Amino acid sequence: MTFSDIHSLLEAAQTRLQAAGSEDPRANAEFLLAHVLGVTRTWLAAFSQEPVPADKQQQFEDLLLRHAQGEPLAYIVGFQPFCGLDIAVTPAVLIPRPETESLAQFAQQTFDAQAPIRILDLCTGSGCLALALARFFKKAHVTASDVSSAALEVAQTNARTHNLADRITFVQSDLFEHITGPFDLMVSNPPYIPSGDLPSLAREVQREPALALDGGADGLAVTRQIVENVSRFASLGCVLGLELCLGQPAGVARLLGGRGWNAEVKKDIFGIDRFVFARKI
Repeated sequence: MTFSDIHSLLEAAQTRLQAAGSEDPRANAEFLLAHVLGVTRTWLAAFSQEPVPADKQQQFEDLLLRHAQGEPLAYIVGFQPFCGLDIAVTPAVLIPRPETESLAQFAQQTFDAQAPIRILDLCTGSGCLALALARFFKKAHVTASDVSSAALEVAQTNARTHNLADRITFVQSDLFEHITGPFDLMVSNPPYIPSGDLPSLAREVQREPALALDGGADGLAVTRQIVENVSRFASLGCVLGLELCLGQPAGVARLLGGRGWNAEVKKDIFGIDRFVFARKI
């Protein structure tokens, strides 16, 4: 039996995904085929004339259909790379973004890697930030909280997978409701999309949990709760790192400044003001 080769399959898949409105049809087709074949995208390019067996073609077809219907790639394959870790994801959690890696990296610069600090990750979702920080700060203990029990199940699975479960305590909590401090470092990627903007988000983003996206009327409902309560859980010299969206960081930095924090705005990998880092003084 003659099987279609890699090049032919990718050409057809690219056309199909482009018609379906995929933002990067060629890269996404390559990603899915590489996943099915258990190879890298570089390998696909080097061996583009290789035939693909019929059973693998059918697997590829099934995944293409799901993506063409708007399902995010990370949910299809079940994981998303983050700070060198493969983070398991399900529709119960937000898919980790490249810009959030910068939040982890900025946080890693705040204390010595061997410091025995206490870390809190609010709205942990998949646990990506908690895991990245626990792996970097070898002597730290991390508390990771989320209001969603389904999200915490995913985060706990990730902690076990990466052998970090003994250094991360998971707490179901509506922000600080069931949290006991103090902490030396606190981070959060809270819901920050204004409610009115949710219907205009990309089709794939709308498949992600609204609980992790919806920040209320102005996008800052959750962030304001964090700012109003964070000082009660902060040690002297505590650092707080927040991820926000366009137009929010400067105002949040001013709010923190009025509450005894020395705050600054930092840019993401795209040069956009994205983060607020503040130290308790």
